Amino acid sequence: MSTVTESKLEHAAAVQTTEVAPRRRFLCHCLKVTPEEVQQCITESSAESVHEVTRGCGAGKGCTACHCRIKDLLAGLCDDCGQSKRRCLCAAAVSLG
Repeated sequence: MSTVTESKLEHAAAVQTTEVAPRRRFLCHCLKVTPEEVQQCITESSAESVHEVTRGCGAGKGCTACHCRIKDLLAGLCDDCGQSKRRCLCAAAVSLG
């Protein structure tokens, strides 16, 4: 392989890895509300229903597709895996990665 081709491949690989931005995940896509924002709303306002979360942070006002995920957070379940927060290993996996 020539050095020109190698340098182009190295450059392409470097550009590819540096230009990939982390995706921000939303619990409520309509209003761009993250799971962390919903959890903060639940914690700070002691919300016990989807309606109370909607009033607090806006999540769930649009198409309502996120209502089941809001209910999961209200029940204390992980938004990523659906497990109880006590049994969830998602946070541990993120910190190791």
